[in-house]
Amino acid sequence: MNAYAEAIIDAGQEAVIITLSQQCEQIKKLEKRVASLRQNSTNSSKSPSSDGPEIKKEIKKRKSRKKQGGQLGHKGKKRSLLPSEQMDTIHDCYPKQCEECSNHFADDQKKPTDKPARYQWFELPVIKVIMEEFRCHTLTCNCGHRTTASLPKYVAISCFGPRMHAAIAYLNVEHRVSKRGITDIVKNFFNLDIALGSTCSVANRVSDACQPVVEQIRSYVANTFNLNIDETGWKNKAKRIYLWSFVGTLCVFFHINDSRGSKVLKKILGPVFNGVIGSDDFSAYSAYHKNGTRQLCWAHLIRKFKALKENRGSPDSYVFSKNMLKETGRLFSYWHAYLETDGCSLEQLYQATTLIRARMKKYCKQYYDSDDKAVRTRARRTLKNWPHLFTFLQVEGVEPTNNRAEQSFRHAVMWRKICFGSQSKSGERYVARILSVTRTCKMQGRNPFVFLSELMESTFKEQPTPEILPNVLLN
Repeated sequence: MNAYAEAIIDAGQEAVIITLSQQCEQIKKLEKRVASLRQNSTNSSKSPSSDGPEIKKEIKKRKSRKKQGGQLGHKGKKRSLLPSEQMDTIHDCYPKQCEECSNHFADDQKKPTDKPARYQWFELPVIKVIMEEFRCHTLTCNCGHRTTASLPKYVAISCFGPRMHAAIAYLNVEHRVSKRGITDIVKNFFNLDIALGSTCSVANRVSDACQPVVEQIRSYVANTFNLNIDETGWKNKAKRIYLWSFVGTLCVFFHINDSRGSKVLKKILGPVFNGVIGSDDFSAYSAYHKNGTRQLCWAHLIRKFKALKENRGSPDSYVFSKNMLKETGRLFSYWHAYLETDGCSLEQLYQATTLIRARMKKYCKQYYDSDDKAVRTRARRTLKNWPHLFTFLQVEGVEPTNNRAEQSFRHAVMWRKICFGSQSKSGERYVARILSVTRTCKMQGRNPFVFLSELMESTFKEQPTPEILPNVLLN
């Protein structure tokens, strides 16, 4: 190495300058690489599943010495008995002989007692598809004209009925079964052959049936008071697009769009939204709701402060982030105490956290002109967003994080990893619509398959579309 350095010096000043410049560039690249390797789910927006095995999770409590499974004294859980009236069949079981003297009981002794020991047994019925044939006959009129009967409208729509449509859509979205997997399930469970193309046709019909229901959901989220919004990546073939989630109190609306900008918010919510929007600090939300009430996600902010602290780019980055995280911990200890305490008002909570917020603002002002660019940017960004950080301390029902919107993506992201996104615009519409309907049913504690069955039944018979939200919320 010394010989290499001497050779560079002997080559002259220009060679030394070139070598140093190259090494500086290499050092910058390595620093960026190290910073990216330090990022994980605790200090960035990366998902926990992306963390490698080298990431050591924080140990919040000591490892228990107890053995796995139920512990001594644990009451346990078991299925509650259903009312006898709901049973299809009731079998009365009587002992054959006495346990003490082995005397056999006569038939006239076998009479029902007041409080027998009850046990219930469940089994699947033999699954047999209802198969019906429609014969369209041709009759000849006295005038000589021959007229052939038409199929009923609901039969002409498809050779598969409403519940079959609902089952295929339910398996596809709720259990992420592929179209090819669905053909196998239908064959083996129902003993019915269905072509791969037919499952796609079924999905398109379900998508069309969901459209008015999804419009009900969109209308609700556009007029609700408290809304959480987020977006994540999706794919149409190889093209990157975005799946948006709008989460209200009783429903969630999904939308797929090529754009990640504020024009999507205008399209879904209208030119002006009168409620509170909870989100991260992405510019699209501030551009759309610049004059409205917002709540920025504290989970995102905490991860950014943790990244500053762990990178240790300068003394400022460590001290600033450490102080901000300490005050954040105090703030949320007050918040959780408020949630667990009856009789404490939001106004009392806001007053109790006055000093905490004052110290946080003081730290941001102190490092407003820090020599560390990352610290300077974070301090200035925090002060700029200050009016949107503490809405949860002033408005009832507003959460300090955007967890509702982020959690709404979990099912969709797992589905995306299996199906690799959509393959057409109609596929995009199907994904957004079926997710909106089924996830809303889940939020309300409703059975998605039952609702889809009712929806397809009304579609086939040209009856009014069932309401997914109470009428009082839609008016």
